[in-house]
Amino acid sequence: MAAGCGGGDETSPEPETVEGTVPAETGGGDDGGGGEGDAAAGADVYSSAGCGSCHVLADAGSTGTIGPNLDESSLDFDVAVEQIRTGGGGMPAFEGQLSDQEIADVAAYVTQSR
Repeated sequence: MAAGCGGGDETSPEPETVEGTVPAETGGGDDGGGGEGDAAAGADVYSSAGCGSCHVLADAGSTGTIGPNLDESSLDFDVAVEQIRTGGGGMPAFEGQLSDQEIADVAAYVTQSR
């Protein structure tokens, strides 16, 4: 008598668990963002957009006296994004001058640098 496994079709075993992680999306475009921004990239945006001419931010070495002192600011990321995007209170709007990603990046920089 011959022993068999049931004969017929061959199948491949499938894993019961998967190990590892799937990388999260990081924004990176003008699609509205959704990410928290990249503070390192935001340091460059802060400098190139001239933020330091109006604001104090020790991490950037800026000593502007027109706008609020960002070292003393308590704005969270979302409020900072909106302020940078739409301006107000004497600050110009940067929507249209900076991409959504650049706005998120500079907001991350100023909220994480204090």
